[in-house]
Amino acid sequence: MGAPRKKTILVDNIAVPRFAFGLGSLMQWAPNHAYPLPTDSSKEVSQALKAGFRHINTGDIYTNNESAAESIKASGIARKDLFFSLKLNTYAALGCRGKESMVESTKKEIERFGLDGYVDLLQLHFPPRGHPGNLTNREAWRVLEELKDQKIARIIGLSTWTLADYEDLMAAPDIKYKPQINEYEMNPFLLSDPKLRDLSSYEMKHGIVHMNYGFLSILSGKLPHDGAPALLKESRLLSNETNLTETELLLAWAYDRLHGIVISSSSQEHRLAGLAKLFLENDQVSLEQSVYDRIEKAASEDGYEGKTFYKHGHMDAAASKG
Repeated sequence: MGAPRKKTILVDNIAVPRFAFGLGSLMQWAPNHAYPLPTDSSKEVSQALKAGFRHINTGDIYTNNESAAESIKASGIARKDLFFSLKLNTYAALGCRGKESMVESTKKEIERFGLDGYVDLLQLHFPPRGHPGNLTNREAWRVLEELKDQKIARIIGLSTWTLADYEDLMAAPDIKYKPQINEYEMNPFLLSDPKLRDLSSYEMKHGIVHMNYGFLSILSGKLPHDGAPALLKESRLLSNETNLTETELLLAWAYDRLHGIVISSSSQEHRLAGLAKLFLENDQVSLEQSVYDRIEKAASEDGYEGKTFYKHGHMDAAASKG
């Protein structure tokens, strides 16, 4: 028997729900993942709320926010019972015009989603790095510090920042608040990636909570199956042994092994109900450590190279255009 699953994690003395419903993976995309297309996600969000999800994760440049907001407002769920995390664009080529744009965008999304004047978690969506037209990392972070002081953001954090970006920011002599959360892609293969291991060690040292997505890329076909024979074989065996689907198994690994915040989503109501039972209901326990050891051993045999799906080519292009 495993240990009891904790449904929340304390960040700045705020209980953050550990299982978040993400809007990003619900968006439809142009060919080659070039740019997002307008998407109606009202049905999926309604299903998630009905299943018991109370942590919603989105970004101000996501193309399904309007439909998601309609579902949240129609749900009748009290604001105090929702936890809302918002990633904020900092790229000039994607419409950010500096501090004023960032503040305006934050307030716009707060109004759109009916959040009573504040967002629970506000993140910088990719490090701006002072690319042409962009703020520097420190300048962008200062905007979030000010929004926290104004109680517009309760918690402030990052998304897809590297160790070098952290060191650049933390070296600033006038930093007021350290980042409290960093969101990035993770799966069993990437545990072997030296860069991510160094990043994880840095975050542990500084008390930064990680929020992760992308655990199911190998099952959804986003990563090629021929590059993961060992993990796919082991996950099928473990699925039979544990009476969990392979999806539930990998999410259990992420939830229990990484100890942070897990982001997932689905358009299938029955799948959401199954996930809610495992991770949102009381009295659920983790699997035996030996199960996770087998997952990680198989993933290490397959290797970490080529195991990142979300390469964010549109963001890289935006940085180069400025």
